[in-house]
Amino acid sequence: MSFLKKITGENRWIGILLAIFGLIVIFFVIAVVSVSCSRTDWKEGSGTLSSMDSNGGVFIAQPETDSTLPTDDTTPVNSANYPTFAEDALRLTESNIYSKYAVLLDVQTNQILAHRGAELRMSPASMTKLMTLLVAVENISDFNATYTMTYDLIKPLIEQDAALTGFEDHETITITDLLYGMILPSGADSTIALVTYVAKDEESFVALMNQRAKELGMSHTHFTNATGLYNEQHYSTAADLAILMKEVMKNTICKKILSAVEYTTTSTQQHPGGIRLQSTTFSRMYGSEVKGIEIIAGKTGFHDQAMQCLASYARAVDGKEYVLITGHAPTDMDPIWDAFAIYGTITGTYEMPTDLETRTEPAATDVYVIVTDEYGALVTDENGDIVTELATTSETTETETVAEAVY
Repeated sequence: MSFLKKITGENRWIGILLAIFGLIVIFFVIAVVSVSCSRTDWKEGSGTLSSMDSNGGVFIAQPETDSTLPTDDTTPVNSANYPTFAEDALRLTESNIYSKYAVLLDVQTNQILAHRGAELRMSPASMTKLMTLLVAVENISDFNATYTMTYDLIKPLIEQDAALTGFEDHETITITDLLYGMILPSGADSTIALVTYVAKDEESFVALMNQRAKELGMSHTHFTNATGLYNEQHYSTAADLAILMKEVMKNTICKKILSAVEYTTTSTQQHPGGIRLQSTTFSRMYGSEVKGIEIIAGKTGFHDQAMQCLASYARAVDGKEYVLITGHAPTDMDPIWDAFAIYGTITGTYEMPTDLETRTEPAATDVYVIVTDEYGALVTDENGDIVTELATTSETTETETVAEAVY
């Protein structure tokens, strides 16, 4: 105290300067604490940020929490690759298409020409395998190399009710066959085999998927698995998936696989005649249904949360190319009708529905008769008129009357 009195007494200015410096330190500490608190409040709040797209009204849903996301991937997002909305982009509604999410992308201009929920978070289901395909092909040097399937790989996929290619325990398969097996019938066994071959385990492979997504500018995508099985932290958007489909089709091997209608795997001891694989996309359409434009490639997707999905690629007669992503449609044929209607907006050769929201389900009291035989089944109404024909009947049939709508 005597020392301070001496200083302040002998030199009043030194005391004043000390007081000013003390006030500055106090204000600085208060400011730092205030900023820190405001950041903490945001993290502990809803954790959701939304922004409008260039068309207005479409929200970009950010992850509600980043606590489960990987923190070791510092790959910057390539935002320059993100598509823009055309000034006259068509806003689709439930009156036009069955799918809750949709994006029609002009490949050359990188513009979105038609959309519904383009930037809303969705579950991509097996459209995930587009990224799995891209990463696998980019990291494989020998496509004639082989992989031996194991029961330990197949068993959990059976328990998860995942779609399978049909390979068996101890069957040695070429990498090319696995690629076709992953895409055409959407085989999870082929998928996990490829993942294991490329990266030893699925976790490491998924890290490559997320890294590639950032490189492509898929800023609203996060993968947790390579097959597309449901996980609330496994998500994307129609706009992001359009970016992915465009990139995948630049790769000649990926393009060939996605464009295949069918493929027969190499002969093995377990399958001497190979396995005949059919595209889940082209088994539902020819691709030439819309005049003036041809659908040349596609990948379907489905699980209960994602519902029916379709990623497709088309080429018009003038040579221009387009990507279409649709998701969350009720039945397996709904994405097909949506694809025809949306591609039809380019050529004007396919009618766009305007009253789909009026579609109603039959009342629970409607009566249907199911007649089955060794070939399959057909469905008639109570008057015997065929509602849905699934097979040709034979002399031996069984009949069941049900009070349930059949589509």
